[in-house]
Amino acid sequence: MDATWVIMPILAQPDYTRAAIADCLSQSVPTRLLLINQGVEDSFRDELERIAEAHEDRVLLWSHQPPLPSLAATWNRALDFVWEVGGTEALVVNADVRLHRATIEVLLNCLRGTRALFVSAVGVREGQFDSNFDHLTVSSGQRGGPDFSCFLISHDCHARFRFDEQHIPAYTEDLTFHREVMLAGEGSRIFSVAMPYLHYASGTLKALSLDARAALECQIEGISRAYYRQAWGGPPNEERYAVKGDPSSARDGVTTPELQRLVLARQDDGAVRGDACTATEDSPARDSSGRRLGDDIQLARRGDQ
Repeated sequence: MDATWVIMPILAQPDYTRAAIADCLSQSVPTRLLLINQGVEDSFRDELERIAEAHEDRVLLWSHQPPLPSLAATWNRALDFVWEVGGTEALVVNADVRLHRATIEVLLNCLRGTRALFVSAVGVREGQFDSNFDHLTVSSGQRGGPDFSCFLISHDCHARFRFDEQHIPAYTEDLTFHREVMLAGEGSRIFSVAMPYLHYASGTLKALSLDARAALECQIEGISRAYYRQAWGGPPNEERYAVKGDPSSARDGVTTPELQRLVLARQDDGAVRGDACTATEDSPARDSSGRRLGDDIQLARRGDQ
């Protein structure tokens, strides 16, 4: 079995990062790890270099100086690299997570078994996460909205939908990506399954000094979130444009919750069948018979209610 690449951008939090790296390297399927230094302190960079040297056959470290301007740009460059070296799927994770050892195996089975484009795990808090399960059975029929802190994406997906690099430095690029997939009629092929992972929410922001955090939050509000409002005709959940950046496409019925309801309606009607995405090679997930939502989404785009 070919190794699955794991992409992990890193800005801070050495303790969390060490644990996340260990989890990625101890998965039940072969993995290779691309660490991306987004501007960590020199001592932490030295540590990351030592980790890469100690696992030179499995760990690759990139250090961008200066860092790339947006998280979306980092994801795009890293994913392009994975596809160039022959990868067909990649796991993208935050550095402030803990993973069950079967995480990638379960997500791979779900993605391949349902012909999905993008499948994510679901973030939980401490006390809700148990890394010691001996066996997991996760139903692909129990689907939720995508989680962008631990997701498996296919080459086919990224070839059609790239992350918008104008979300500088980060935040809301995930909302734009999800909207574009739904508006293209592929909303049933991007989802989360009940595979839990531990997420120390806002771990990166909390690790920054007060001044650095204030400066970053100012950038997020003044650039990324402002760009989102301009691109979609409103803030998250109040969008008006059915085509990104096109005021002439403004209409009712195209907020993100409304688009998601179209997707969920098909699932609730039984158009999407759930199968077990087990963490065992002899019991893979089977193909689902879900039908595309292109007709529904196109109606929403045209405003034909």
